[in-house]
Amino acid sequence: MEKIREQSILVNLLSRFVEFGNNRFVLSRYIFKSDENIFHKLEGLIFIITLFCIGLWLWLDYIPVSISIVIAYLLIQRVVEFVIVYSRNFIFNRGRIYTHFQDPQKRGQWLILMFTMNVIQMTVIFAYWYQLISFLRPAAFSQHLGALDSLYFSLATFLTVGYGDVHPISAIAKIVTMAQITLTFYVLVIVINGLISIHFRENK
Repeated sequence: MEKIREQSILVNLLSRFVEFGNNRFVLSRYIFKSDENIFHKLEGLIFIITLFCIGLWLWLDYIPVSISIVIAYLLIQRVVEFVIVYSRNFIFNRGRIYTHFQDPQKRGQWLILMFTMNVIQMTVIFAYWYQLISFLRPAAFSQHLGALDSLYFSLATFLTVGYGDVHPISAIAKIVTMAQITLTFYVLVIVINGLISIHFRENK
């Protein structure tokens, strides 16, 4: 009896999409063409991007509107890169540069640190988008969102708290909010599950 080949059309399509995104949208791959000092490079890159995002969020009122809008579009790349990189790592088991770590404990600490920095980035990026939307369209949310309010709403949305005191009203505000909710689901189901799986697999 001929053995049935285990293939999935959806898995193959997703795999190809992730590889396409990795080759086109992941800017960090151009920085890490060699393994030399790769961890220092990645740590420096993540740290700089995090500071840059925090600076944008804090100083949005002082940035020209046209530049703010361009930056908002460019930040989409960072969110896409986050999804693609963690999908490669935890769904398809590819591109794991952290496997170069000889000490499993240090590897776990490094993974948690990088994940934390990335989550901070995502939270601040969405806060920047919320603040910009509120600035351009004051009626987009139930109240005007300044720097602190936008971060509060972004963090509450990411943690799925949902107090309801701030909520989106306009279409664009709802779309961005739904995007963050989807990202939260992805982080909880894929990324955190992947981190836990690696931890238990290495400590068996």
